[in-house]
Amino acid sequence: MLDRLEEIRENTFRYLEARIELFTLEIRGKIEEGVVVGVHSVVLALLGTMSLIFLFSLLAAYLNEVTDSRYMGFLIVAAFFLIITILWVAAKDFFQSKIRGVAYSTMKKNQEKKQEKKSEAVEELMAQTKAVADELNAASRNDNQTR
Repeated sequence: MLDRLEEIRENTFRYLEARIELFTLEIRGKIEEGVVVGVHSVVLALLGTMSLIFLFSLLAAYLNEVTDSRYMGFLIVAAFFLIITILWVAAKDFFQSKIRGVAYSTMKKNQEKKQEKKSEAVEELMAQTKAVADELNAASRNDNQTR
């Protein structure tokens, strides 16, 4: 019986060491993933912004040709962006609530996935603990019967 208790103690320590190592690896993986996604997003935003600048410059030049003016196309494009900016500022609360809602739902989904994984791990650990306890009870009964 003492051998079984020693085995349980060793398994518990191994389990705790494995959990600590798993936690360290998970944190490292999350940091790496965050850095990769962040760098990708920044590069994508820069490329997209540059593309839009050139496209709107091209649109302004085209509007200059259509209006037979040197500046009217640029004025039209600038007015368009000014109107969008004013709308964005005026509807600040609306846009912030929409962005907040999307961010909240994304975080909630991630937390639910994590909670499911934790629940599965706890159920598995409980099953293993019950199996070891059943083995100890059986061994204890066998010891009592042989005495």
